[in-house]
Amino acid sequence: MSVAPNKPQQLARMEGILASLLRYGALVASGWILLGIALSVFDDISPLVQGSTALSDRCLSIGIVLLIALPVLRVALTTAVFLFDKDYLFAAISGAVLLIITLGFLLGLINPNSKFL
Repeated sequence: MSVAPNKPQQLARMEGILASLLRYGALVASGWILLGIALSVFDDISPLVQGSTALSDRCLSIGIVLLIALPVLRVALTTAVFLFDKDYLFAAISGAVLLIITLGFLLGLINPNSKFL
């Protein structure tokens, strides 16, 4: 069983894409959070601008949602890469992880007041 000569190059490319997704996604999310914090501080200094509190809260929420969504996007992208490489065992494993994350999210939406611990 020999490894194809371009297989290491494909693996390095995949790792680069996944690393870029996390790196730039974290930077974008951090930018949204910093914008929300700046708007919040500006609102505390000068409350003359109407609605800046709601805007700062939205910016903070967008940043937090992006930070939460990044690992989920990584699992989804990894699943797609494994399917593209016809590595069905790892595609099934990462697909199962994605299914568990999705079920957890949906159960949290259905019953947000449930206490698990």
